[in-house]
Amino acid sequence: MNKRTIIIIAVLLAVCLLGGQAKPKYKAMAFDNPGTKRVLKTDAGSYFYFRSLPEKSMILNTTGVTKLELRSFSTEALRKPEVITIIGKNRQTYTLKQALTLNTYSIYEPITIELPKDTKSIEVLCYNRSTYLRAFQVIAPKAPKPTKLKNLVVKAHGGVVKLLHNGSSSEYYSLMPAQSFKFSLNNKRNAVVYVRPRLIDRSIPKLGLYKNGSLVQTIEFTKKRSTKYHVDGMQNLGISIKVALPANAGSSDYELKAISDHLFIAKPVLIKQ
Repeated sequence: MNKRTIIIIAVLLAVCLLGGQAKPKYKAMAFDNPGTKRVLKTDAGSYFYFRSLPEKSMILNTTGVTKLELRSFSTEALRKPEVITIIGKNRQTYTLKQALTLNTYSIYEPITIELPKDTKSIEVLCYNRSTYLRAFQVIAPKAPKPTKLKNLVVKAHGGVVKLLHNGSSSEYYSLMPAQSFKFSLNNKRNAVVYVRPRLIDRSIPKLGLYKNGSLVQTIEFTKKRSTKYHVDGMQNLGISIKVALPANAGSSDYELKAISDHLFIAKPVLIKQ
């Protein structure tokens, strides 16, 4: 077999191995009673292809195999190339479709065979003596593991600020009438939110708490100022309120909206399970 032939067959086998978006793996199988063999060397590897003894079937052990692929080629042009499989008492004839002609070689399209459950073995029979066969177990690709969502995902806010207290700091998210604070809880996790208003006059700060787009609570703050907590560049912080969020059965979207004309800072904290 010349170099050009080997290269083209390598390309053909690569297409067989990598075709489609889902890329199953192929594991070479051995016949229990092979006859004459012929090696096929390609960039994808070197495999023996087999033909049976005259008028005999070749046997494949298929324990644990659910799908297999038969690949074949012939050393001469055939008028009606066929392969027969026998599973138990069921006999199936496959007409081989030519995919490529290389000099005197005919390369056929692979045959995919779905096996009935608990099939222990199958027989493969080809009466033509110029046809060689090779079997591969088709191993389906493993389904990717689902990506676990983060327990808490912040989706929108008006900026991040640092709340300072006795030399320590904690990040808070700001919100105002023009920009609400949105976040989601996943994996059945629950949380509380600590919220502080910035006091601007004698009006009472008010917030709306929404779950999945529906208002569930209106929160009113006092007009009392904090003397222990502050944010650089932000004066007159009010006293914090701890807001218990409605229970989350799986994944839920939450939103804090400023009802009054105030700026607020908020920090959601997951509840330990």
